[in-house]
Amino acid sequence: MKIHRRTTENLGPRPKWQLDPVLTELFWKRGIKSTGELSYSLRNLLRPDFKDIERASEIIGRAVMTGEKIRVIGDYDVDGASATALAMRFFQDIRFEKADFYIPKRQDDGYGFNTAMADKAAEDGVSLIITVDNGVSAHEAVSRARDLGLLVVITDHHIPGEKLPEAEAVVDPKRPDCPFRSKNIAGVGVIFYVLSKTRSFLREQGWFQKKGIPEPRMQDYLDLVALGTVADVVPLDYNNRIMVQYGIGLIRKHSAACGIEELVRLSGVPAVNFTSSDISFSLSPKLNAAGRIDDMTYGVDCLTARDPFTAKRDASILYNFNIRRREIENEMMLTAEQLIQTPPGSIVAGTRGSVPGRISDGIVIFSPDFHAGISGIIAAKLKDRYRVPVIVLAAGIEEHTAVGSCRSVEGFSMHAALECLHGLLPEVVLKYGGHARAAGLTLRQEGIPVFREKFQEIVRAHLKTGSAEETIESDGELPGSYFIPSFVRTLVYDQPWGEGFPNPVFDGVFYMSPQTVFKKHLRFRLSLMDGRSFPAVYFYYDERLWPNQSVSKVRAVYCFQISSNSDTGKISLIVRALEPLYDQSRMEGILWNGGLGIPYVDFGVRG
Repeated sequence: MKIHRRTTENLGPRPKWQLDPVLTELFWKRGIKSTGELSYSLRNLLRPDFKDIERASEIIGRAVMTGEKIRVIGDYDVDGASATALAMRFFQDIRFEKADFYIPKRQDDGYGFNTAMADKAAEDGVSLIITVDNGVSAHEAVSRARDLGLLVVITDHHIPGEKLPEAEAVVDPKRPDCPFRSKNIAGVGVIFYVLSKTRSFLREQGWFQKKGIPEPRMQDYLDLVALGTVADVVPLDYNNRIMVQYGIGLIRKHSAACGIEELVRLSGVPAVNFTSSDISFSLSPKLNAAGRIDDMTYGVDCLTARDPFTAKRDASILYNFNIRRREIENEMMLTAEQLIQTPPGSIVAGTRGSVPGRISDGIVIFSPDFHAGISGIIAAKLKDRYRVPVIVLAAGIEEHTAVGSCRSVEGFSMHAALECLHGLLPEVVLKYGGHARAAGLTLRQEGIPVFREKFQEIVRAHLKTGSAEETIESDGELPGSYFIPSFVRTLVYDQPWGEGFPNPVFDGVFYMSPQTVFKKHLRFRLSLMDGRSFPAVYFYYDERLWPNQSVSKVRAVYCFQISSNSDTGKISLIVRALEPLYDQSRMEGILWNGGLGIPYVDFGVRG
């Protein structure tokens, strides 16, 4: 187990904030410059200075005023569904009935706005197309729409190519000439800003007054912004944290959309205890299941439901999709494990390409029976289990192609690897995109063996140690005086933890009780030197090492949970990594001297 402790080196003098010293250090390590960045007032949101946003809002506003038909084209992930739902809720709230939406189907349409959608929009009498969470690379589709006489407004947050599509407006923070400072905003956040400006345009035109329609409260849509932002795993910079924290507050107060309320109820988490982690691990999988195995239209329907009865019906559909997703996932995992052990020489061979038996060289597997919508989940699970870069390939939409989901470990950029492979094998690697840790690609099936061989060569070259053991980030060892409900409650509930603003994780030495396996999770208790013990669960444990009833002492990397959003909740630990300790002397003084540089004093919690 490799632990990398976040340090304060090169951060300058320790800030003298009126906060508990542990909280001060945690925030300081996460780039917080002042306690003002811990105030999540909507007044602190960045102003809407996107390039083209004035033009976009005017086009949308005039289409509303003249009664033109509008179609929103979204995406089949949670960000795209949330963005689509936000737009539809906005149009519903301003009583504009000539707006509809279309979500591409993963298996039939592929990703994003395409020419067939432009043709269908023209056939249906649409005048304006608004893309959400896609469109910045849809050059051909935009050109087709313009040829058909349609207006197109693109709202996206992905990196554009060298040239932008020739749409009437392209609102994307990542276009080079866009001054908006939060480049990390999700697609749902972009449409939130665009429609906020649209509301302002309609107000200036006197449209609400003339129609006798109350202006929509844009902050009421931040439940959807929180959902899409956290689910899309974009970095939670200050602007994103403001929107996410307000949206979570709506959920906690039972002021969220009916569909979100019902999904929260199905999750089994009391609304008052809801956190950003519940979006990631409960709400997001239920919504994503629709897009993965059927049609994300069901997800948008749930998020736009206007009454509890409809929301309950739509959420139940998503719940059943998620059950089916789990069944497919289990079947695929069994096949994947078999393929990993398959000898070389088959197009569906496992990892034993150029160096037989070396799983440390990375995993590339293909099966025509794999479900493309589930392959990303399988790749992530195999990455967690084997601690190596993984590519899982399923049959593509076009004949003789394969589509892959890629997941990587720290220190190995999957996007850079695919870029290199595209250069080496341009006839094999047809398309690719993504990020360092997660990416996707399309390639020719007959080229999979050579692709596997070259991929493993790249993995070996970059991970020269012969092992891709992943480093686990930790904030250090926590004094025992902080294992109290008041501190843990503050830690768990007062911040919107997520990508780029990570949930505090600590490491320390504990006594360990005998372990049991429950629903594929390892359960046990971890005890401090003063005798206090806490229930712990280890979700992605190595089945080759655990359970091990001979172990009584461990070093654990963990984060906190608490049963309720109160100072009387019961503490438990979520273990991220675990290793046995056999040196008796290691228990003496190591945990309580405080790796955070904090002496053994009962500080309590302030702020």
